[in-house]
Parts: sequence; structure tokens; C-alpha cells
Amino acid sequence: MRQVEWTDRAGYNHRSLVRDNDPDDMAEQGIPLDPPDLSQIDWEMVRKDLHNALLHNDMIKWDDIPVRPNGISNAIKTSMKRQVVNLYRDRR
Repeated sequence: MRQVEWTDRAGYNHRSLVRDNDPDDMAEQGIPLDPPDLSQIDWEMVRKDLHNALLHNDMIKWDDIPVRPNGISNAIKTSMKRQVVNLYRDRR
């Protein structure tokens, strides 16, 4: 078996396992090696968590960005990480 990367019509990149003698264009029928389906994320929960994390990190106005340059990154990381990790956990 070998891995083949391919792009679907919507522009998403994928990786699949195909038999050694299968052509690359059979990748869509191969065994998927993709991350979990992100459409399963509860985006309303992400939005609420992001809002709360921005507030907690005192990221209220434009002037707060240079004062706390990691505040936005930390807020995004905090709000998204739980959702993405849960997708991996649920798939396991």
C-alpha cells in the first residue's frame, strides 16, 4: 500500500491509501487518512468560547493588541483546541 495526496472539487486536500499497483487517480476510492471532519465542530460554542477568552485576556479594543500581542492567539487557541481535540477523541 502507498499514500496518495489529492484535492477534491471543493479544494480540500486529502490523503488516501491505495494499492501499490493502483493509479493515483484511484485515491478518492482509497482508504482515507484525513483528520476528523471539521464540519462536526460546534461553531456556536467556538464563537462563545472565543468571545469569553478574548474578554478574559483583556482583548477589548484595537489598542490592546500591541500591549498583549499573544492575547488573540491564546484566545483562538483556547476556543478551538477543545473542539478539535474532541473530534479526534470521538473518532478514536
